[in-house]
Amino acid sequence: MYTLTEAQIQNFHDKGWIGPLDVFTEAEVASLKECLEFNSTIKVVDGQPMMMFYNNVMNISTSRDLHLFHKPITDFFTNQKIVRILNQLGEPDLLMWRSNVFCKMPGEGEIKWHQVYDSYNPTGYNEEKSTLVYTEEKDFLNLTVWVALDHATLESGCVHFANGTHKHKFGRLQVPSEEGMFAGVKVHKMVWQGGKQYSEVFDFDDSQWEVEAVPAKPGQIIIFTERCMHYSPGNNSNQRRLGINARYIHPNVKIYPHRLKGDFIDENSHNIERHFSILVSGHDDYGINRVRERNDLDETEVEFQNMTNLIRFEHVELPRGKQQIEIDSLYQQAIEGDCTVEEPNPILHARKYIEWQAWKKLEGMSRTEAMEKYSRLVASLPRKHSQLTTLDEESHDHNGSVNGLNPGVIEIQEWLVVYLAELLKEEQEQIDITVPFDRYGLGSIDATSLIGDLEAWLEQELPPTLLFNYPTIQTLAENLAGKNKVLVNI
Repeated sequence: MYTLTEAQIQNFHDKGWIGPLDVFTEAEVASLKECLEFNSTIKVVDGQPMMMFYNNVMNISTSRDLHLFHKPITDFFTNQKIVRILNQLGEPDLLMWRSNVFCKMPGEGEIKWHQVYDSYNPTGYNEEKSTLVYTEEKDFLNLTVWVALDHATLESGCVHFANGTHKHKFGRLQVPSEEGMFAGVKVHKMVWQGGKQYSEVFDFDDSQWEVEAVPAKPGQIIIFTERCMHYSPGNNSNQRRLGINARYIHPNVKIYPHRLKGDFIDENSHNIERHFSILVSGHDDYGINRVRERNDLDETEVEFQNMTNLIRFEHVELPRGKQQIEIDSLYQQAIEGDCTVEEPNPILHARKYIEWQAWKKLEGMSRTEAMEKYSRLVASLPRKHSQLTTLDEESHDHNGSVNGLNPGVIEIQEWLVVYLAELLKEEQEQIDITVPFDRYGLGSIDATSLIGDLEAWLEQELPPTLLFNYPTIQTLAENLAGKNKVLVNI
């Protein structure tokens, strides 16, 4: 069992942190790393790769609180090797209440200096929905354990601490969202910033403090109080920097206090009704927080969530056609219940209309039955052995396009005009077929939806760069009609 020296304990109280500590070997954190890698995928957003995760208890895409579902994460952060060290720092009674994955891909930017002092409200958007509210009865420690799963080096953006800042409370400054503390790391900006216009940073000058960088090897841990100012610079290496942390607090601290009023939507618009904390040491004599050993999902839902991850993280060969639509509709029924979505236009949104019909047909089916049927279908799919898949050659004509409908230029132009008018809520007469799509303010999501609906209407696979290559309705219609045949992106 790892025992802190008196010097280490004194350093923690003087500086606000200790580490890296050789508590685990790289082999001992292998299952933790494997769990995260299996239950994630790499997505490219605005040219920057991101490691994306999913919380199967809260049913949202996030890197936060994955321990609520994944046992290897829970087992690691409730391990007595960690808990006993935390107890030595002065807290015998501890709840583990939060975890978060921090993955910086090559080229990702910094997380700016920040601290959490008298409430856990890192971005400060809504004081009514602070995540933690401390009692005045005792000056509790808010302890964080950060574990390296990859090498965290100076070049890849290891954590830096400003020594002694945990004894001082720094003010906040409101800034535009693109200048916020998490703006440099896209996945964390998505979690904490969302679509909000403003963010916050701290009124802090690191040049006035002793700053230490703390590189760490896989398996090493760093322990700090969130009151200590800390940041991590951008990843300037060509290697990923993966780490995960867990946060611990005394049971007398109110976690999501607005839950006590029946409000289960947190500051970031996430539903935290099924969130819980784990008592890792000592006693909880207060009963103000939801404390459990594990989540409240039954066997059917656990199996369903595991099957959704096989689809979500591309571990199975995805079906096409009727079976794919059946799987998608069962998922919607299991998560949301009966369909209440307005009927889509069957001409402009052929794919959405077919999916809507399939979901509508499941009306009255219980969520449990939908989960069971979904799980059986996904379990029957072949597992992937390769990330690369290709279409059968016979499904393509000699120009490389998938066999499908072959409407003329005018017909395609008319379809695009009606589609754009509906999307922009404009009269059809206002849509000029010679004006570039970007002049109409189409974002990447709108462009993706347009291409998807166009594929469904034409029954033809189209490249994601379609609107870039053919930037107006006129040029796009001419090429789709066969004047200069669009090539499929295989």
